[in-house]
Amino acid sequence: VRLYSEDDFNARPEFTDPEVLRTNLASVILQMAALGLGEIEAFPFLESPDRRQVRDGVALLHELRALDPSAAEPLTRLGRNLARLPIDPRLGRMVLEADKLGCAREVAVITAALSIQDPRERPAEQRGQADQLHARFTDRSSDFLAYVNLWRYLRSLEGELSRSQVRKRCKAEFLHYLRIREWQDLVAQLEDAGREVGLTLNDAPAEGPEIHAAILSGLLSHLGMKDGGTREYTGGRGAKFAIFPGSVLARRGPTWVMVAELVETTRLWG
Repeated sequence: VRLYSEDDFNARPEFTDPEVLRTNLASVILQMAALGLGEIEAFPFLESPDRRQVRDGVALLHELRALDPSAAEPLTRLGRNLARLPIDPRLGRMVLEADKLGCAREVAVITAALSIQDPRERPAEQRGQADQLHARFTDRSSDFLAYVNLWRYLRSLEGELSRSQVRKRCKAEFLHYLRIREWQDLVAQLEDAGREVGLTLNDAPAEGPEIHAAILSGLLSHLGMKDGGTREYTGGRGAKFAIFPGSVLARRGPTWVMVAELVETTRLWG
């Protein structure tokens, strides 16, 4: 339940903004190119998106090598495969790169996890207990690999326990069962879509360096270099951010970091 004043309510717009004005346009532009709908600037939208957002979306697709501005046919082969994956282009790019590096299973797990709400719960009144249980999945070098560790733990549970027992275990260990099912469904969809574009799912477990190299292909503009002796990092386009306190890397302060998301609250966090 959210409570707000009548003045606040009356000051709000009558309708929410259309989705095309609120979302990452890279996916829209990519799908339009794959469908042969022409330039986005010339498309007769009922409410056209902001030109700056369009430029940012096109720039991201150039960064991901999904579009080649110098070619007669701008949509590359990689971009065509990317358009067939049911996931954000940044994340899809990681999955396609993972195929070359032999870590597609692990990267599919990570990208699917980044697409949904975190299945790890931290109730305010039991935060310490939840953190202690979740610490089993921590990898000292990477928050990304914690998802892989959690995934492997859940698969081992499913091999030992019935579905109702797994549900009870998840509740006891502060893991949201419905989000886990959503995560599993999305991984299955990604793997199916990946097979259609020639993705090979590795049988042998992959190691951290290969996994991170694949993830990097989608996060080139989300790299950060430590700014001298401070805790701040300088990222793409001069952005200044700090590592989120909940990250395993927050206290270590590495020289270079790669972040999945930049979120602004009291400051910009990676």
